[in-house]
Amino acid sequence: MASTKEELSTLPMLNGGSNYPIWAQRLTTYLGHKDLLATVTVDPGVNPSAAVTKKLSESAFIISSKVGDQIYHGIITPQRASNGFAIWSKIKRMYGSNMIHNWTRATNKWTNLFFNGDINQFLDHVELCLAEFAAIGKVISDTDVCGFIIAKISVKRPGLTDPLLTNNVLLNDSEALIEKIRDLANHEELTHKTNHAEKSAVALASSSQSRPPPRCKKVHNPQATHPESKCWALYPHLRPIRDLPVSGSVMPRHEVL
Repeated sequence: MASTKEELSTLPMLNGGSNYPIWAQRLTTYLGHKDLLATVTVDPGVNPSAAVTKKLSESAFIISSKVGDQIYHGIITPQRASNGFAIWSKIKRMYGSNMIHNWTRATNKWTNLFFNGDINQFLDHVELCLAEFAAIGKVISDTDVCGFIIAKISVKRPGLTDPLLTNNVLLNDSEALIEKIRDLANHEELTHKTNHAEKSAVALASSSQSRPPPRCKKVHNPQATHPESKCWALYPHLRPIRDLPVSGSVMPRHEVL
């Protein structure tokens, strides 16, 4: 079983609002695994028991070890250093609340999303933005998310999105829509690669068939179609002598006297 140090090495470092969504999700999962999630999300009160105090200290160690140096001193103060609930609450207020700067940052990322032709990359960015909205407590309806995705992709790939416009189930379930579009994109990519490989193989075969056999120049070429013992480059006398072409002129006839 991995040690706590090894487990912590797999978790991201909090560097600010830019990576707070993924940091919060990963830390939430890990704290739940350690049976410490309730410790950091439920107020322990003024005089917690010894068992709760121990858990507060354990959770404080875990969280503080995953806070970057640039923001560390503003979060891990002497008053909060051994209180996981206080540290978690401070981080949530700074980066996870629906404050104006958090809302502005998330909204700007969302509105500036554009589809450049790579479907999977675009959908990855959509999911990152949705995670950031969720981290600050902002919920966007599935209908709005689906409409946004369809509108962005249809600019360059209407053939992909037009058939989906009549599917009311997908248009009201953003997760299902994203999975469907990913599936279509992956199938399309696989088909394209297969066709390209087949064409390349045919072209290579055609090229090898039409290519003249290798010739020998002063030395025998092992790839030639004849054995070394019959190589004209080594044994010029084996080369057949071609008959000279018959001249088109008519030889003068000798008159018989």
